[in-house]
Amino acid sequence: MFNIINNLSNFVRLESLAQGPNIPLITNGDKDLEHKLKVLILEMDVMRQEGKLVPDDCHLKDKDWQELLNLPTISARRRFLEFLFKVSKKKEHQKAREDETFEEFVSQYDLQHNNIFLRFYDTTINQLYNNRLIQAMQFGQKLVVDCGYDEQMTARENKNCAKQLMLLFAENRNHDATMYEPWFPLNLHESSYLEKFPKERLIYLTPHCREELLEYDHDAIYIIGGIVDMMNNQPLSLAKAKKEGVRMAKLPLDRYLQWGSGSGKNLTLNQVASILLDVKVTGDWKYALRHVPKRKIVDYAQKDPIEQYKRKWSPSDKINFGKLSFNRKNDRERMLKVRSIMYD
Repeated sequence: MFNIINNLSNFVRLESLAQGPNIPLITNGDKDLEHKLKVLILEMDVMRQEGKLVPDDCHLKDKDWQELLNLPTISARRRFLEFLFKVSKKKEHQKAREDETFEEFVSQYDLQHNNIFLRFYDTTINQLYNNRLIQAMQFGQKLVVDCGYDEQMTARENKNCAKQLMLLFAENRNHDATMYEPWFPLNLHESSYLEKFPKERLIYLTPHCREELLEYDHDAIYIIGGIVDMMNNQPLSLAKAKKEGVRMAKLPLDRYLQWGSGSGKNLTLNQVASILLDVKVTGDWKYALRHVPKRKIVDYAQKDPIEQYKRKWSPSDKINFGKLSFNRKNDRERMLKVRSIMYD
């Protein structure tokens, strides 16, 4: 009886998901917008028939439909649909891995098995990490994230920025010597950092300035611009720091790294915070810059792609000169030619 009810509820849920977008809620009664949404649905069906990466309608939320309606070109909509398709597949794979991991955990971790240690629950670990943050609030160095670039970013860039802020908090919390972000866990300031901290201690980190941050200042308050510039590469943080009269500095990336061709020098918020945390503890920029993705820099330890395809001479390639007939002139010339090739 319970299985029938569960199957029926799942069937009803799938039927509700298969109905597609909630047109009245998305369009808000606008006939033109409703017509545009229907054209968009047909456009997505054509993309699926052509083999494009388009998610199912059940995976699209109302805000995703609204975002698609606001995109002006078909190429922009295709890129956004491809992004949503990858996100949906990633969630499916993650759910499958979680189910598999849970089944394996349940089958192995038990009192009847080989278990001599107490289990540390996630809540205990979170309390430890949060206690570090509270101590950093009282005695640690402060770190400011400037979240004043909402108008200069698209909706997708705002989502990426929020995700990077979550990663920044997690990596800072897990570090041995954490820095205190005033936006978590207790304080949230809507006013400017100029009203909260003395200007002479502020240093705005921007990649567009000339001065490099060679020595880490433990008394300074570093500011990271909370902006994701996937399309807009204008020096917004540089202009804002100049306008407010705040000191500026950039990470010494070019001094210690050799960038690969075609790789951008932009780093995420959590990567910048991890670099600052490591250089704060060690004072070693080479060690701190390990957080820069490997795909962006040149690895000199890797073999030259041209040299690895060159044919090298080996003992098995020796030529038996005894089999050559030296009585004929052409054989002697051939022997001399082979020797010149080998020893040049």
